[in-house]
Amino acid sequence: MKNSTLVFRSLGILIFLAGLAHLFSFGVDTSDDSPTPTTETSTATEQQPEAEVPTEKPTANSAYNPETDPLIGQWKVAYNTKDFKGAIVYKIKKEGKVFNAYTHQYQDENGYAQKAEGTKTLTITQFNGSKGKGIYSIEYEGEQYEVDCKIALTDENTFTLSYDYYGYGDVETWKRQ
Repeated sequence: MKNSTLVFRSLGILIFLAGLAHLFSFGVDTSDDSPTPTTETSTATEQQPEAEVPTEKPTANSAYNPETDPLIGQWKVAYNTKDFKGAIVYKIKKEGKVFNAYTHQYQDENGYAQKAEGTKTLTITQFNGSKGKGIYSIEYEGEQYEVDCKIALTDENTFTLSYDYYGYGDVETWKRQ
């Protein structure tokens, strides 16, 4: 067998194996944005009699969700750009299944504050308690843009918002007010 034939057959086998690995990877979800399911297994119910299976009791405030409600409240973001030096305080509210952030107050670098007009700047569409995704409105050269963003909860009083829009990106740190 010639060396060139051996090289081409080996290359063909490698491409075939890489293609199979790539094909099987479509069925596996490796994202860490999805929440982990917390359902009981069927073996737990088979071991206990039906009368002793624990059931969840409804809470007095069924609208409270401990995985998502930490976002609700006022959050302050410091900016240091040529257009604006200071901070903006946003107010996050839960509206339906999404969280919306509205401008609440502008603060200059000396600490003087002015009430904001209440413009919606962030919509959080997915949040699993620690990470999420949303749409962030930014203004650049007088134009308004809506860009996809990612949210990562650092602790109960801090989260980071990151976005990248055609090479223009940033990471903002939002601190609870």
